[in-house]
Amino acid sequence: MTQTAAIDIGATWIRGGLISEDATITHRLRVPTPKAGSSGTVVTETVITILEKLVPLTPTDGGIGIASAGPLDLATGSIVSSPNMVFDKIDIIDPLREQFLRPVFLINDCRAGALAEQMFGAGAHSRAGGGLKAETHVESSISDLVYITISTGIGGGVISGGRLLTGATGNAGEVGHLFVDSRYNLICGCGGTGHFEAYASGSSIPGFYARFLKEEGISGTIPETADAILSSRDLVAARFRDELAVICGRALTGVIVAYDPDVIVLDGPVARNHPSFVSAMIERVDRHLPVPRVVISSLGGDAPLLGAAVRVWMEDDVIAYEYG
Repeated sequence: MTQTAAIDIGATWIRGGLISEDATITHRLRVPTPKAGSSGTVVTETVITILEKLVPLTPTDGGIGIASAGPLDLATGSIVSSPNMVFDKIDIIDPLREQFLRPVFLINDCRAGALAEQMFGAGAHSRAGGGLKAETHVESSISDLVYITISTGIGGGVISGGRLLTGATGNAGEVGHLFVDSRYNLICGCGGTGHFEAYASGSSIPGFYARFLKEEGISGTIPETADAILSSRDLVAARFRDELAVICGRALTGVIVAYDPDVIVLDGPVARNHPSFVSAMIERVDRHLPVPRVVISSLGGDAPLLGAAVRVWMEDDVIAYEYG
């Protein structure tokens, strides 16, 4: 079976693998995303090192798919001013084309995740069920889907009417920068205040917890990780989770009124590891519009990697898919 080389560049890890058309992933590789160096070239070189092990195993005319945290500058094929990376610019397309003499396709990681969910996950599978709770699948094939990952940062991708929404610059769906709060005014990595990502990303939850304790006049130890806070049986931590669920509910409400999806797919460690908290988020969603099904991704964290390959196939007409 033909396989495609794909890369997922995240703020914490760079992952690679060979992707088959049935969503099988082989030759998985994972290395930490560089956080020190003179320029973004250190990230590019890390990607090249991974691809040197993958590309020789693919057809000689096969494309390479790269999914990355954004923002992206698709005109130059670069990652630019990412709030969760230390480099202002990371060149991707030109160095990879020069190195491998292959077509290279760059897509935002959450746009890629949306493509993967549409082809292999929530948009393709079915399972009976209902109620306001976190599920792993939806009942039928759908054409209106929002994918949201809650990881080191928060991002989103949107399928509307069967089409991937990319926006004028390829950065549509940056739901992590929806405004959700004016009480705590936490500063986002992008420099703005009150953004969803500044409160609910895996890297931001401990800081929000510390601010919550200060606002409430409570002294106590601050757990170092989001997982510890979301898993804690401490009564104060439970109160904090209620406040965090309110913030997340506001963000989901914004997504619903903006895109009116059939389903919202949640991914990332915060969602995958804490389904009870996902259910609490859903309960805080406003009912201005009907609440869609909210599910946890069934793709095990591989949606961006799979979607990077789907992006290649779209260009190669391996699959019929509208890209708009």
